[in-house]
Amino acid sequence: MKAEISSAELVEAFSMSTVTEVYGGPLTLTNLKDTLKTSGDLWVVRGDLAPGVPNAKSFVYELLFERVKEELDAHPDYAVSDGVGSSGVEAMHFHAQLHNRRCVFVIAREFELPLHVASWGDVEFIRADGLAEWGYVRKLAEVLRTRTDIIPLHQAFYGPRAMARVGNRVVQELEKLGVRPDASVFVAASASSLWGIGKILANRFSSETILATKYTSIDRAILRDESKMRTIARNMLKGYSMRNPSASTPEVDRSLFPLHVALASVPILRCVALTGKPGIDLVVRVTIEDADRVQTQLRAVGYNWTYTTAFALVKAIQLANEGKNVVAMVYGANRNT
Repeated sequence: MKAEISSAELVEAFSMSTVTEVYGGPLTLTNLKDTLKTSGDLWVVRGDLAPGVPNAKSFVYELLFERVKEELDAHPDYAVSDGVGSSGVEAMHFHAQLHNRRCVFVIAREFELPLHVASWGDVEFIRADGLAEWGYVRKLAEVLRTRTDIIPLHQAFYGPRAMARVGNRVVQELEKLGVRPDASVFVAASASSLWGIGKILANRFSSETILATKYTSIDRAILRDESKMRTIARNMLKGYSMRNPSASTPEVDRSLFPLHVALASVPILRCVALTGKPGIDLVVRVTIEDADRVQTQLRAVGYNWTYTTAFALVKAIQLANEGKNVVAMVYGANRNT
């Protein structure tokens, strides 16, 4: 199975404008305007109501399995493999069962497996040796290099393109409702929703795409400067070469894990290093205190969504309170991450 993805393939994978297919499965959008008493609309894409498992990765893996159909047919005994976090474990396993496939998961050293996966008899977990994304990326590369009995799903590369079909459907639904969004707000690990929905909305409505992070904010002017963005991306890629990341590296926060500790994902960095286009208009810093407040607010009105959802909704609610129409993703339900 092919493990390496060329620069040309990478740029094409992250080119959302070439995706014309529209997701045809169940999809729910909910307007939180009346519930949260915001001035503008706050539409959320209900990843917690995705088919199969209650998280947004279910949309992604449904379509990633379609992408490798020929390999699945050609190698009926091979397992499927990918690097995953908590939502990816659930979604990939669900769709692998539909295809009668074993799963080989590569996980970060810090990832705490859900207790119920101990009952799964058709999986193999390969845990990274090193810290956070540094160890995870090296272990994933090792598995792709050495295992000849797997079909890689590459959600970090193809997740945004898979989610773009959902993005096209979101556009259709918003147009039916007569809604024109001013902004969309996301968090990002593999950036499936950030690019696959945010960029689709931006292409259609000229809306702003905003990334919420814990550690930093980046001004619009920097994000628009392609030369600066290429340099930033190349320097971050060099950061992955650190053999022993220093103790000053921020501690992995399990309330937000698997969001990256210090470096963006390798496919995104490679793409930005080539194009200078990060796919976002603004990066805003969100505090844990504000995320806690929004999580409490959501649960008070009956929404038990993931903490990452609350994290993105901090900025989304702020914008909606200013009278803007905003779109965000519900990343999942009934977990703490």
